[in-house]
Amino acid sequence: MKKAQTCRVGMSTLVDYSYPLEHLLERMKFAGFDAVAFGHKTTHFPFFDLRRVAEVGEICERLGLFVDYVHTPIDLSLDLSSENKYVRTSTVEICKAAVDAVWNLKGRAVVAHLTNKEEMNESEMEARIPLALEAIKVLGDYATERGVIFCLENLPYPFAYHRILERVLERYEGNSVYLCLDTCHISMGNTNPFEYIERNVGRIKTTHLSDNFGDRDLHLVPYTGTFDFDRLAKLFGENGYSGNVMLENSREAALKRFQTLQHVHREPKVLEIDDYLMKSFLAAKRFQLGILEARHMKAQGA
Repeated sequence: MKKAQTCRVGMSTLVDYSYPLEHLLERMKFAGFDAVAFGHKTTHFPFFDLRRVAEVGEICERLGLFVDYVHTPIDLSLDLSSENKYVRTSTVEICKAAVDAVWNLKGRAVVAHLTNKEEMNESEMEARIPLALEAIKVLGDYATERGVIFCLENLPYPFAYHRILERVLERYEGNSVYLCLDTCHISMGNTNPFEYIERNVGRIKTTHLSDNFGDRDLHLVPYTGTFDFDRLAKLFGENGYSGNVMLENSREAALKRFQTLQHVHREPKVLEIDDYLMKSFLAAKRFQLGILEARHMKAQGA
């Protein structure tokens, strides 16, 4: 009999970079999470420092936290599609360092942005596509050799960096390059996010699950905005999603919005860290159970 797929529940350290990494990992474990992802802020986790990677690996092993992914840094100077070969080459090397860190952490994936440039015209996007395909082929091969999955993240829907990602993935032929689904990003300015999700569900290998109200990049706790997470869980369960349930909501960002009066009137008040993480864990469990139920129903032929 085929063994059921493991489906852990985890959270990105992006949830609150203001806490030292060790303390944050302990609070995540206390809340119930059994997986962790390391966010893009290298001052919080310098994944290129092998000694620090080893220290963090020991902490995760002690706590029983599986490493789902490491996110590469986010900066305009990092671009896998850039027409500047020095930018492109340096970005590939940074991504390789993240792959090595995941391998040393006995983890699963790397998440990267193809480009962080919002505005591009049609001719620029077309010129960048072959360059991007060449770069991600190198990274796909490098990741495959180390048993790591390389995932490109979808960015806010209305902008060019999402359009070029769609075209690159459609044309890519090679090893171990997949998609990290960011639910907050795909729902921004998009009346039908599930058209994209359903079309790409076979490529999705990890997630940035967070919520909004269909416009701003709020990264709220799942089920506190308007995105249909129950529908997504059912879709994953019916289509053999093999990854973990990884959240990327941000308490730190929400707290800053309330402090500066930039919050949305409908968004929930910010809880203390342990309560916030517990609320996040319960949302992740709800999503996990939705996947498992849909798997079971499909196996039963329902």
